[in-house]
Amino acid sequence: MPERMTDHWWWLPGMRPGRRMLLWHILPHGQAEVFDLVRRYQDKLAGVDGLDLVPAEWLHMTTQIVGFEDEIPREQVDALVADAGRRLAALEPVEVEVGRLWVHSEGVALGIRPERGLDPVRQAVREAAAETVGAHPLDGEPGWTPHVSVAYSNADGPAAPIIEALDPRAAPVPLRVGAAHLVAQVRDGHLYRWEPLAEVALG
Repeated sequence: MPERMTDHWWWLPGMRPGRRMLLWHILPHGQAEVFDLVRRYQDKLAGVDGLDLVPAEWLHMTTQIVGFEDEIPREQVDALVADAGRRLAALEPVEVEVGRLWVHSEGVALGIRPERGLDPVRQAVREAAAETVGAHPLDGEPGWTPHVSVAYSNADGPAAPIIEALDPRAAPVPLRVGAAHLVAQVRDGHLYRWEPLAEVALG
């Protein structure tokens, strides 16, 4: 647990208002238990200053950065989706638990168990991106910590009020991953929103 929080809303190299980035997300569509768990933690945090709670419609698990949309031709996007489709078709849907509470300096998130349970999904979309588009300097390698963000920090300050508000902890819930979603994401103020471009199924 951190001693202090920092502002999450700084700009990564190349990012700017309105510029869209292509990413692979895992989305908890139709899984009420996941949304209920997030809401329970957000209710605990509702009175704590310095946080932006993630709206339910934008809950996500960032899986792989592909690159900036204005640098990737349409034919490469089509090839990316086709390649990812072939790779993900070889995987069976995966069930993990989500809910391992993770407070880090830029926010509050829910991790998964087993911790490496979704690595095959990430490897598939990562290899597809490398094969069709090329590696991007913001791709997050070597580490990937799969998580669903509950809230982002928007200020510098002590972490103790946030950590205290989260007790008692809730039990994890199942998350079934049957697809990966390619999206064009933009940062809109203190919010990430996106346009869905493709849904690629496992199995």
